[in-house]
Amino acid sequence: MSQRVTIAVPDELFERLQPVKQHFNISAVCQEALEMAVITQELKIQATETTNLVERLRAEKTVLLHKVQQEGFELGIRSSSSLSYKDFRHFERVNPVAAHLDEDVLDHLWGFLDFKNYPQQARLHDPDFAHLLEVDSQSRIVFAQGWVDGVLSVWQTLKNQVDSDQ
Repeated sequence: MSQRVTIAVPDELFERLQPVKQHFNISAVCQEALEMAVITQELKIQATETTNLVERLRAEKTVLLHKVQQEGFELGIRSSSSLSYKDFRHFERVNPVAAHLDEDVLDHLWGFLDFKNYPQQARLHDPDFAHLLEVDSQSRIVFAQGWVDGVLSVWQTLKNQVDSDQ
């Protein structure tokens, strides 16, 4: 079913239309122009709603990165049992640098844990994290920073006891 719409055109356009109107369908041309105008307006409205999408995606990213950091932190705690006194002191010293890690840091972390014979199957509990760490450099950095934080949280708990004179 079609609805009728009356349009008004300026006199000059109407006069120019008269000799050529038999060469095209005026209704189809108006429908096409109106369709394009409606689509344009809908896209503008959708773009405004996209701001909400961006905010939602940013919030999801923040939650995900926190989860990645927590996974790294927990691995740091679990893997601390394989570290030496020298390792703990080293990570304590280099901790300020952890804020400036690059995307290759995870390769170094896995290499370090391999060197310490920490089992690969005990590193990540969630297979989704393995994929995320492969594809997102920010996640690799956040995970490694979390690992350092986890190691240092264990060290802070033990440090006074280890450094005390029995």
